[in-house]
Amino acid sequence: MSRLYDTIEPSVIDEALLHQCIKEQGPDGEAGKIAKHEGTEFKEVLELRLSYKNILRMENLWCVENLTKLQLDNNIIEKIEGLDALVNLTWLDLSFNNIEVVEGLGTLVKLTDLSLAHNYIKVLENMDGLPLQVLSVGHNRITELQQLAYLRTFSQLKAVSLAGNPVASNDNYQPFVLAHLSVLVYFDYRLVSDEARSQAFLQYQDTIEELELQERSAERKAAEYREEDEKEQLHKAAYVDGLEGNCLYGALFLEDAEASRLQHLPGVDEMLEQYQQKLATVCKSLMEAGLKEKQLWDKEREAIFSSHTEAKEHNQKEAVTLIQQYEDKKQALVSAGDIEKAITQLNPMLDRLKHNLIKLEMTLVEQIDDVNKEFERNYTDMVTGFTENIQSQMTQCRDVENSHHEHLSDIALQVLEKFVKNQLTEDLHDELRILFVDKDTLMNAINTSHDLHLLKIDEKEDSILSRIRSHLKQLLDLITQDELQRNRSRVIEINHYIDHQREELDNLEEP
Repeated sequence: MSRLYDTIEPSVIDEALLHQCIKEQGPDGEAGKIAKHEGTEFKEVLELRLSYKNILRMENLWCVENLTKLQLDNNIIEKIEGLDALVNLTWLDLSFNNIEVVEGLGTLVKLTDLSLAHNYIKVLENMDGLPLQVLSVGHNRITELQQLAYLRTFSQLKAVSLAGNPVASNDNYQPFVLAHLSVLVYFDYRLVSDEARSQAFLQYQDTIEELELQERSAERKAAEYREEDEKEQLHKAAYVDGLEGNCLYGALFLEDAEASRLQHLPGVDEMLEQYQQKLATVCKSLMEAGLKEKQLWDKEREAIFSSHTEAKEHNQKEAVTLIQQYEDKKQALVSAGDIEKAITQLNPMLDRLKHNLIKLEMTLVEQIDDVNKEFERNYTDMVTGFTENIQSQMTQCRDVENSHHEHLSDIALQVLEKFVKNQLTEDLHDELRILFVDKDTLMNAINTSHDLHLLKIDEKEDSILSRIRSHLKQLLDLITQDELQRNRSRVIEINHYIDHQREELDNLEEP
């Protein structure tokens, strides 16, 4: 590697280095003096330059989580790491380092400008999903033209630099890139001409058309996957996941070894089809009820949060009015010049202001408490109604299973009787013959299958009900805790304001 560190001790990104760089790169003038005197919080830093610091590892960058621009060029970095927290980053420079693999960029969902020039990268990879517009990977070790087709992933890519890679010596280098990256405006720091773009497309027309066909097919599949995923998430939110179509039926028979043997009984195929249809009808009804109920729950939650917001905004306006009245009176009294008189009048006014602000806050607490209690009654009633509906529907599922069990038992005993009397017109399937040792063996198999199905139905019901109850508890606890925290913060805020005003009065002096 060309950027060696055998003669200089590698440095690490620690708090001291961050403070030093932030101080050096702070604002000029009076603002700079204030920043140097008071210091700058890491979370306030939006841009940071860590160039030429002999940095080997990318560590402790989570401290500056609000960065939008980060320069780490001209170091000795070997691995891209430690960037997970920098989700606001839009500009990243890692040029002139010792990087061999592109990795560790997955969380940078806002990254539009990336420089990896002058490294040791052989493969373009692990950048899927980044909204890149400018990419510099010149002077690396990319050798294959086909590697460059990966850049089609970036539909917003306007400028790319690849010069200095071995692949750039290929006679088809430029036309290949321009044909595959049709939206490119600048290539290797030069404006792409319409003529060059047209010639490149003609040269690779067949390839590009085939690629576009594949991409459209892939996009359709991706859209279908997204649609299915959204549907699945919706069903989970409505607590009816696993009830789609024949999902419950499949779950009942998934681990049922006995049912796989019993299905060879005459007439059972038709019975299973009817069983499947009846179960699907019940599940469909339950799903429709769940999705409808979710809409009602969503509206109820929106209503309470809207009520909270409205009450808090109204309360805040009244508080601001009280504070403004005090501030205006204070300004008038102080401006009159009689400081002693001003203090004498303002102290009791400040007491009344605190009393009124606390009274306002207590009024708000009571209003929100009334709203929360009404919400809890309404929401609990809705949840109770839905859980009763679930229990009723799952009872219907058990009825379907019980009916199937009875018919299956009747058929099995009839076949067994004919089997014993040697009156069967067709030979028994080998899987079924195992069960026809005697009546007990046969009925044990049927009952085992039946018990398993009932257990699966019970487990599904318990799962749905427990999740709903957990949701209700968590929601009510969250509302309670949020209001408690809001009230505490508001009381602290009032006390801080009053204390500050007291301090100002104490510091007033005669002119």
